[in-house]
Amino acid sequence: MAKDEDLHHHHDHDHDHDHDHDHDHDHDHDHDHELEDGFEDDEIIILEDEEGNEHEFLIAETFDVEDGVYAVLVSADGTSDEGFIFRVEQKEEDGEPYLDFVAIEDDEEWKKVEQVYNTLTDEEDDAE
Repeated sequence: MAKDEDLHHHHDHDHDHDHDHDHDHDHDHDHDHELEDGFEDDEIIILEDEEGNEHEFLIAETFDVEDGVYAVLVSADGTSDEGFIFRVEQKEEDGEPYLDFVAIEDDEEWKKVEQVYNTLTDEEDDAE
């Protein structure tokens, strides 16, 4: 697991995801596919590196550390198995709430987050 300080979240209100595949089964009940906490199952997170290149990530999992929420992002195109941990911050722009993914640059914070994450993955291993 690595922290990648070069990537930062690029927030764009105009991105419309291709959700057509959700609507092939058109029954009378229409419910909202968006989850309550603002995460979508298949939402693609676009992060930019320092050169301005965009990289697409998927949220592999989220977990809490003290009073913060952190997300493990993995490459959307499957080029790398490695996940990156980012801090998730709730922000607002033009009255629209959105989630911002912030690279962890503080070593103390990183140690804490890594410790919690390792505990979570250890528990999963034990459960098998």
